[in-house]
Parts: sequence; structure tokens; C-alpha cells
Amino acid sequence: MENDKFKKTRNPYFDGRKEWNERYGSYIKQVHTWKMVAFISMLTTLASVAGLTYIGSQNKLVPYIVEVDKLGNAQAINYAQQSNMDHSKVIKYTLAEFIQNFSTIYADSKIQKEMIYKIYRYLSPSYSAYNMVNAYYKENSPFDRQSTERVRVKVNSIVQINKDTYQIDWEEIVSDPRGMKMRTDSFKASISFILVPPSTQAEIIKNPIGLYIKEFNFSKVIK
Repeated sequence: MENDKFKKTRNPYFDGRKEWNERYGSYIKQVHTWKMVAFISMLTTLASVAGLTYIGSQNKLVPYIVEVDKLGNAQAINYAQQSNMDHSKVIKYTLAEFIQNFSTIYADSKIQKEMIYKIYRYLSPSYSAYNMVNAYYKENSPFDRQSTERVRVKVNSIVQINKDTYQIDWEEIVSDPRGMKMRTDSFKASISFILVPPSTQAEIIKNPIGLYIKEFNFSKVIK
């Protein structure tokens, strides 16, 4: 009697729902789990792509500091550490070195060749300064002047005119081959340049800050 009573009180809809849950509930749960896994995987992939994009966009150029001797030969090469050094000071030093090498006349031809080589590190056929220096040396060969005179250069001032142009004043102390002073000449120059960061180690050693002179005009100061 009790069993008959129990059968009469059972709800067929409840039994159907229970059977459906038992049969399909685990499938639905698995699908939900895989959706969560797929979503997390997608987020991880997006984060990885963003990270790789950021790393790829970073500058991979490693700057070096090159220590040289008096002849310009590399003595030591080290990684450059970030500093707050005034960039204009490096530019002034580079321009002063250019003038020193351009105007100095040595007795030793080997040293003279080294100085001329240093000059062309800062010149490019793309700019007028390159042709100007070529024309000057054609008319005033330092190797021809070696037989009659020596020239020592003293840079007196380097003044910034605008963002990429400097004015340089210097003196040339001229002596004969015996070292006897003959005269002192004063000069003034205007130098315009462009900075092109080096992209290879060879370029870093040759021209560390990537300074190339675009225009170079100078004249003798008449006193």
C-alpha cells in the first residue's frame, strides 16, 4: 500500500528534470569549463603578444664609450652607462676636434693622414661640407705645406647660434720647420650639422654620436 501511495505522489515533471540533469548536466558543466579555459588562454595570448610587441619596439642599439690615444687609435671599448651629461658639451668637443684636425699641420705624414681620416668621419657626400673640404685640400694640401711650415691650432670659443649651428673661433700658430714662430692667424667658422644615431658597432666606433657636418664655412679674421 505504501508503495502504491508513493507512486501516486511522484511528480513526472520532477522525475524528467532529474533525468535530464543527470544525463546532460555534466556536459553543460564541461562546456562551461572549456569556455573558461579558452577565455583564459585568449587573455594569456593577448598579453604575450602585447609583451612581445613592446619588447620589439624597444631600441636594441647598445651605446659604447671608446677610449682613444693621442693618435685616435682605440684603446678600450666599454658599454656606456646612462647619465645626465649635457649633450651640447659632446657636440662642442666633436666640433673642436674637427677644427683641430682640419687646420693642424704636422711634420709626420703618417700623423697627418690620421688627422685627415678623422675629419672625414664627420663628413658625408650627401652634404656640401664634404665637397668644400675636398676643394680646400685640393688647393691647400697639408702634405705640401709640411715642407715650409707647421701649424698648431688653439680653439678659443664655440658658441651655439641655433639648434644645429655653431660658431667657432680659433687661432693658428704658424712656425717654420725648425719650430720658430712666424705668425698667428685668427679664423672664424660657421658649422651646421645633423645627428644620425649610429646603428652598427662599426659606426659607433667611427662616429659615436652620429654627428655629420652639413655646411662648413670659414674665413680669416683681418685685424
